[in-house]
Amino acid sequence: MKPVSKPGRILLAISSLSLIACYWLPLWDIYLWAPQYPEGLKIEIWFNNLLGDVDVINGLNHYIGMKHLKPEMFPEFQILGYLIAAVMVWGLFTAWQGSRKSLGILSIGMVLAGIVALADFYRWGYDYGHNLDPSAPIQVPGMAYQPPVIGYKDLLNFTALSIPGAGGWLFVGFGAIAIGLFLFEWKIRKGSMASIALLFVISFVSACNSGDPKINFGKDDCHFCSMKLMDKRFGLVAKTEKGKSYVYDDINCMKRAREEQQLTFEKIWIAAFDQTGELIPAEQAILVESSEIRSPMASGIAAFKNEQSIPFSDAVKSSGQSLY
Repeated sequence: MKPVSKPGRILLAISSLSLIACYWLPLWDIYLWAPQYPEGLKIEIWFNNLLGDVDVINGLNHYIGMKHLKPEMFPEFQILGYLIAAVMVWGLFTAWQGSRKSLGILSIGMVLAGIVALADFYRWGYDYGHNLDPSAPIQVPGMAYQPPVIGYKDLLNFTALSIPGAGGWLFVGFGAIAIGLFLFEWKIRKGSMASIALLFVISFVSACNSGDPKINFGKDDCHFCSMKLMDKRFGLVAKTEKGKSYVYDDINCMKRAREEQQLTFEKIWIAAFDQTGELIPAEQAILVESSEIRSPMASGIAAFKNEQSIPFSDAVKSSGQSLY
């Protein structure tokens, strides 16, 4: 049996070594947002601990009878550090040995590990959200508070989001590279290894960017004024430092929400007046104020991507950077 190609072994070795960072990065993140917490609350699950707004969330959960979150309730913390090391060592061993059989075992192991991890998370979440204290101050008959395994879920007046943390994404990337290399080496070993490596890099980056901001015109409501966004020439998406995104129909609404709700935005995208339906980063936009602009909430301001396409004679221009 032919060994794994040298470029493939190098790629596998690099991705294996990257797992060292998992000891200094969270493996999983859970976010919670509610009207009284517009900036959101966050739980970071590390390989041996829980960090973030754990005390605040425990205080809230007390009222609905949920167990207090503490590291002791996760026996997985006793072995996760060793599992990370084992995966890293096996990846480096496979890269050094170059055996396709070893690469196949690693690939299958990563798939099984992912399934087991998600099933274990679901099991914990079910127990955490269903086994409530019957003497809790707030009781809603038939209501359970199981957090999502992955993605969004509404729990009473809270919205929860569960996604891999930075360390978790490293594992996803490592698994994708291992499986991709195995398939490439076993079935379709043709042409340049550099090409397949580039393909995986592009695919992984695309997957990480799948949450690019967007506005569902005709469906989304402005977070501040609750008006439905209809005009594709106007609209903004603003993301806070904790990752929560808000949609606004007008610059005025975004500014008022920031002031009144004490929000801090890390990134803002704005609809380009001259590129209907396209969202561009605010720092790349040219803001134009004119008496001829009929914006949804009367700010009289529109964003342009190209200065040459500004048609208004009384236009007052400024940088989109000013939105921050």
